[in-house]
Amino acid sequence: MTAVSGVSPTNSGASTTNSSNSTNPLASLANSQEFLQLLVAQLKYQDPLDPVSGTQFIAQTAELSQVEMLTSLSKQVGEELSAQQLATADGLVGKEVTATTSDNKTISGTVSKVSVSNGSTPMLDIGGTLVPLSGVEDVS
Repeated sequence: MTAVSGVSPTNSGASTTNSSNSTNPLASLANSQEFLQLLVAQLKYQDPLDPVSGTQFIAQTAELSQVEMLTSLSKQVGEELSAQQLATADGLVGKEVTATTSDNKTISGTVSKVSVSNGSTPMLDIGGTLVPLSGVEDVS
């Protein structure tokens, strides 16, 4: 018998839950591959004299489908949020703003440009000082 990444041939490995995942449903989204491995291991090692019922199998398959859809949805929401932040930052170019820098100093000036590196939060250039979009306090 071969084990699938730490899953023993008993059902005990397939039925354990992580308490951090139960409090945060998004934490389990990164583990869709792990969920699939557990499902396959459960089917592989089930007792042939007492197999999982069709209803249970369908429920587990539906759970896998939900995990995959939530993973996809989470990615899409993240992409939309990034696009929204960039559009908001772009709308501030040429406007007078008051913002707090990363070292908690208040700065006022005209936004000359917006920069984004590696998908991070847009940074506003105010008089040569880069300020995160989240630091904007006032726009005039």
